[in-house]
Amino acid sequence: MNQEATTATRKPTKSRSYLRWVILLALLLITVVGVIGYWRYAALYPSTDNAYTGANVVRVAPQISGPVARVYVREDDKVATGDPLFDIDSTLYDAALRNARAQFDAAANAAGTAADPLKAAAAKLEEKRAALEDALAAYRTAKEAQREGEPPSSALTGALTSWHDALKAFRDAQAEFDTEQDKQLTVTTPTVQLRAASAQLDKATHDRVQTHVTAPANGWVSNINIRPGWVVQAGSPAFALVEDGQWWVDANFKETDLGRIKPGHSATIRLDMYPGVTLEGVVESISAGSGSTFSVLPPENATGNWVKVTQRFPVRIKITGATDPDKPLRLGASARVRVDTTEGQQ
Repeated sequence: MNQEATTATRKPTKSRSYLRWVILLALLLITVVGVIGYWRYAALYPSTDNAYTGANVVRVAPQISGPVARVYVREDDKVATGDPLFDIDSTLYDAALRNARAQFDAAANAAGTAADPLKAAAAKLEEKRAALEDALAAYRTAKEAQREGEPPSSALTGALTSWHDALKAFRDAQAEFDTEQDKQLTVTTPTVQLRAASAQLDKATHDRVQTHVTAPANGWVSNINIRPGWVVQAGSPAFALVEDGQWWVDANFKETDLGRIKPGHSATIRLDMYPGVTLEGVVESISAGSGSTFSVLPPENATGNWVKVTQRFPVRIKITGATDPDKPLRLGASARVRVDTTEGQQ
């Protein structure tokens, strides 16, 4: 009877031992298949979370020097091309324009009828410049009447439209004046003096209009560091403007991932600031050098103890899909990028 009990006990033990081995082998097989599958997926769809959004940034700088008289924008304001940004004191430039106009009038009278086309173009140029000043004065009045935090009033919108129209009319008149200056004239002392005077008038008028600094592109102003009374220098950036145009992501991939990535491959972009939001993109270019190559202090691998480190290369991903207006893109935002390298393969 004891022998039968012992035999009955051993059979379940062997069955359980066999089952454990089967489960262990199954788990091992699943692990191996999972590792191989993950390795294959990572090779076909390389990804990185070392990625950041980018856009064109324009450094707004005046073309002339002088003290700032008025600033029309605040930090992070949205502006359109041609919108007024700030004014420079025009006192000296008004004096230079009056002097240039006097010199031109004297030269035109000395040149006689040969100066008639230039005189007509100069009169139109001055007329459009004066209209430009009137339009800016109307915009300034509407801007000062606008309450902070409220949407733009109809008066402000209308004044801004009038300013853009006046700016376009002035530029057309300036182009006509330049065309007249380039026309052939009989070379005499009066006509030579007329050409010189017209060139001075053209420059003085241009400098006077440049006392009104306008937005070079659509976008958001940022890093404003000027105030009324500050003296700005020609060519010195006053603040930055982040263009509202093409956006991209600079993704830093490991060099071991670059073998399959090619320009034209589609990419999926996820931004840390907007969880759950997915953007579509396409590989635009791959840098010819690693990130460390272009750093301020590149590594000196030929000296000291050397440790091999996997390098990263910037890959520019152009954002092609539409973005949600309620979730605007922001410069330098962290992102995660995955590239589909299976496109174009048979």
